[in-house]
Amino acid sequence: MSGAQSWMLYGAAGHTGALIAQHARQGGHQPVLAGRNAAAVAALAERLDLPHRAVRLDDPAALSAALDGVELVLNAAGPFLRTAAPLAEACLAAGAHYIDIGNELQVFLALYDLDQRAQGAGVTIMPGAGFGVVATNCLARYVSDAVGGAQHLEVAARGAAAQQGPGIAASVRANLPYGGWTRQAGRLRPCPLGSGITAIPLPDGPCRVMPFPTGDLEAAFQATGAPDVTAYSPVPADPAAVDPQAPDPQAAGPPVYRSFGWARATGPDGGHVQAWLQTGESYAFTAAASIRAVEEILTRSLPGAFSPAAAFGADFALTIPETTRIDAIPAESPPTRTL
Repeated sequence: MSGAQSWMLYGAAGHTGALIAQHARQGGHQPVLAGRNAAAVAALAERLDLPHRAVRLDDPAALSAALDGVELVLNAAGPFLRTAAPLAEACLAAGAHYIDIGNELQVFLALYDLDQRAQGAGVTIMPGAGFGVVATNCLARYVSDAVGGAQHLEVAARGAAAQQGPGIAASVRANLPYGGWTRQAGRLRPCPLGSGITAIPLPDGPCRVMPFPTGDLEAAFQATGAPDVTAYSPVPADPAAVDPQAPDPQAAGPPVYRSFGWARATGPDGGHVQAWLQTGESYAFTAAASIRAVEEILTRSLPGAFSPAAAFGADFALTIPETTRIDAIPAESPPTRTL
């Protein structure tokens, strides 16, 4: 295989995987669809007229054979705590690039530790090519650059989706036993889950968030080197988190989905800058962003382990349709407040 036919989409039959497969097909790509459920993958492949393979991750020999001729694997199968390591190891052995759309801190730590091996193999390792990480990571790089190198960095994302897939909930459950984390003085520090609830400003109003151990935490550090980093997620009980699209009941037509990223950086002189990213439906963003990452990696040499912004720059998110950035705004005091 070569060119557009040289990559594999693993977890293709899942909720997000199927959306990515459809997006890829519409964009002229012909990925090999793969996953554990042979019947589901075959049915999707037949509908999209794409090649497919049944691949189990607990059979290293079969997995190695399945990657024969594959230049890149895009992993959409969560929880990534279970799928990232075997796929990344197989990719390293095969000399294939590895991308996933996860946002799990423990996975990011493990994959970034593969940096030297990835450089030696001449391949790219990139977790976090979906909405949450791309939105916050590109903003983190942007506001950090605006203040001359962030000393303290805060990031958050709030997605809006037409239908929530089961993978996110499964990933959260798999990672909860690891507890909460922030980064202080360059090192990860534990913090109680549910502590530090804060309100951040979003374009449609304040949103209550709390520190949460997502991959954004490590990706922001990787992209900026900021010694202090806090990654927030919306408080589950917040109405804005439950129904973020908030369609106007009087409006005609389908609901309008608005997803946001936010980042605030404190510079060496103590000055603060914040910026926002606005896009549409978060799963559509993930599909488009992951395919853009595939295209970028297949056309340039990036050996090593990277976050999206470290590899592609702060403006990478702006290449996704319907995505805009509200430029950095200086502030004399931090815009967040603890409730």
